[in-house]
Amino acid sequence: MNGSSVGYVSEKGTIMKMLARMTAAELLKLYRRRGLMAWSVALFVGGQIVFYGLGAIQHAADPAHHAPAGGSRGLANAMMLVSYLGGVAAVMIGTAAGGGDTAAGVFRDLASTGRSRVALFAVRVPAALMVTGVLAAASFAITAAGAIVFAGAGPAPSAAVLAQCGLAVAVTIGLTTVLAVGLSSLLSSRSITIGLLLCWTLALARIMEHAAGLGSLRESLSIVAEDRLVPVSVGGAYVVPISVWTAALVLLVWAALALLAGASQTARRDA
Repeated sequence: MNGSSVGYVSEKGTIMKMLARMTAAELLKLYRRRGLMAWSVALFVGGQIVFYGLGAIQHAADPAHHAPAGGSRGLANAMMLVSYLGGVAAVMIGTAAGGGDTAAGVFRDLASTGRSRVALFAVRVPAALMVTGVLAAASFAITAAGAIVFAGAGPAPSAAVLAQCGLAVAVTIGLTTVLAVGLSSLLSSRSITIGLLLCWTLALARIMEHAAGLGSLRESLSIVAEDRLVPVSVGGAYVVPISVWTAALVLLVWAALALLAGASQTARRDA
């Protein structure tokens, strides 16, 4: 190996170490937001505990009028809860990572250190994904366990179904996090980003998904692609039937656009 190759490897290793330290710093910023973490845990984990707890109590008290809390039906409801409540938490975490420095007025100080602005944006994404990933994993662990333990006399979901549901949760929460990081970096406003994303995920996207007049345009909706990953036995028939490969492409495009928009705005932002 010649000198130039050794120098390239050494420089590459230095850059990787710097990015790792920057990511760790962003991760620490998020974990130090105690209020944010508390609410995120409550939404991701607390929601599942309350759902299965109340369902189990109702079934035990009146099994004739209340189905078992678990099983396929319980799993479908729990998945919806993860998507909605976990999605809200993912939006809060993503916007805290993407727009926190600007909102706190410290972006100027970070930019003045000479670090790449694109790098300043890039490290926010894995940090936010690490936090939401851990919480989503804990939430789905409760979801899967509850669907099996509280299935009652009916059949419990199979391992294949649970694995597919787990993938759907990971992709949905991951994309929501990426959208939140990118959009909050683009708009430089956490409150506006939270409002826009919640309006989109909880209302507008669902309305558009069921608007038959939009035709094939509905296939480009991120929520349609996310729904396609949920097994039919859990989520029911797809409102807009698309292939798995089309769903994957749609999800990648949405994530890429969010990252590109956030990185571009961060690179241009005045220090």
